[in-house]
Amino acid sequence: MWVHLNGRLVPEEEARVSVFDRGFLYGDGIFESMRAVEGVVFRRDRHLERLLQSADSVGLGLSQIQPGLPDFIREVLEANALHDARLRITVTRGAGRPGEYVEALGPPTVVISGGPFEGVDEALYRTGVRAVIPRRRQVPPETLDPAIKSTSRLGSVLSRREARDRGGFEAILLDAGGHLTEGTVSNFFLVAGGRLLTSPAAGSLPGITREAVIELAHAAGIEVSEERLPAALLLDAQEAFLTNSSWEVLPVVRVDDRPIGEGMPGPVTRDLLAAYRDLVGRECGAEAHAPQEESRR
Repeated sequence: MWVHLNGRLVPEEEARVSVFDRGFLYGDGIFESMRAVEGVVFRRDRHLERLLQSADSVGLGLSQIQPGLPDFIREVLEANALHDARLRITVTRGAGRPGEYVEALGPPTVVISGGPFEGVDEALYRTGVRAVIPRRRQVPPETLDPAIKSTSRLGSVLSRREARDRGGFEAILLDAGGHLTEGTVSNFFLVAGGRLLTSPAAGSLPGITREAVIELAHAAGIEVSEERLPAALLLDAQEAFLTNSSWEVLPVVRVDDRPIGEGMPGPVTRDLLAAYRDLVGRECGAEAHAPQEESRR
C-alpha cells in the first residue's frame, strides 16, 4: 500500500515518523476517518471541516496544508486503486523532545492512509449487537472537548477492551452525571415514545454519519431530539443503534443484560439504515459520474 506522508506518496514500509514525534510521545494530534464509495469520499468537505476545527481547537496550524488535502486524498485512492475504501488522516504537532510539553520543533506530521473498506458482518444488521456500559466514564468536556477528534484515545481503548471482555460489541459511555453520551468510536441513538433521541453535539463527537442520520430522520417525519439521556431511558427504549462511517446504522438489541424493546432490530433502525445506504450511494455516485475538473483530466 502507498501512504501519503508529509506531502508525498511513499510505500507503506517506508512510511516512518520520528520517535520524537509528539503524537507518539503524548498523543498530541488529531485524526479523521472517512469512507469512499466509487472512489469518492462521502461528505469529504464536512470531514475536512471537522479536521480543521479540531486543529484550531488544539492550536495546530494547518493553513499551509489545508488546500492540498483533497488532492492528497485522491492520490492515495488512485495509487492504491481503491474504490470502496476507508481512509484516515492523522496530523500531529510534529517532532518534539521528551519532557517538553509545550514546544514542538515542527512542522506538523501529516499522514493519509487507506485500505479496502471492510464493514461489519452483514448478519449483525439482522441480529443486532450487544453494548456494555463500562466502569470508566467519559472524559469531561472541561478536560478534553469530545468535539476534538484527538489521537489521545487510551480511555476509549480501555473501555472497548472491557466491553469485549464482557461479551459486548461496543461500550456506551456515561458522563459524570450518569447520562448516556456516545460509544468509544460511535454515536448512540435511542427510539423512545415515537422520537429519535441522541445526546447533544456539545457532549459528544459531532459525527458526520450522525449528522446524516438526523437529516434522514427529519426527512422521514421522525421527531428528533438532542438532549441529555438518563441511563434509565434504556428501560423505555423500543430501539437503539450506533452510527459511524464504517458501521453505518448498526442496531443495538441489548445493553448489559437488558434487552432493548423486543430484543431485535426495529423498523426505525432498519429504515434509517436503508435510507443512509441510499444517500451514500446517491451522493458518491453522482460525484463519481460528474464531469471531472480540467485539472484532473
